[in-house]
Amino acid sequence: MSTADATTGTPPAPAAGRSRCCTSGATLELVGAFTAVCLVLYGVILYMNYLYVRWSGRDGVHRTASAAGLPARKRPAAGLDKAALAAMPVLTFRADKHGGGEPVECAVCLSAMQDGDAVRTLPGCRHAFHAACVDAWLCARATCPVCRARPALPPPQQAPKAGPKAAAAAGSSGRQPDLESQI
Repeated sequence: MSTADATTGTPPAPAAGRSRCCTSGATLELVGAFTAVCLVLYGVILYMNYLYVRWSGRDGVHRTASAAGLPARKRPAAGLDKAALAAMPVLTFRADKHGGGEPVECAVCLSAMQDGDAVRTLPGCRHAFHAACVDAWLCARATCPVCRARPALPPPQQAPKAGPKAAAAAGSSGRQPDLESQI
């Protein structure tokens, strides 16, 4: 230090090319602090995304009625009821009627259909499955296992009303309604 600097009380001037704020120790502290703040913010964002996905129900987990927040009676039924399954005919599989060289497979259980197996063909898309396999599938989900189309079920039959007017109205046309033409 020079004597002029000591008498005025000012610190000595830094060497050329170096300033006091840009020393390697200070730079490392700033980079470390910035990195820590970025990692904390990233963690908070990930946690918020996790909470959003979990609370919105988009995580694919099917929760019970108490966990989902809706009573079980207010949620729509997932599959078809027994009456709808009973309305679909069950046929007996015969390989000679299929005519193809390759065996026909059930898309639910992935096994080949054999002669005499009970087979259910879904109305609408006409995909065929073992009756037991597709019944279990349709009780859980109301769509075809192959194409995800809803089976085209006929409308439920209404009991005829008792009385002379109802009997006259039913007998006046002389024929039964065509269920396939109704939408």
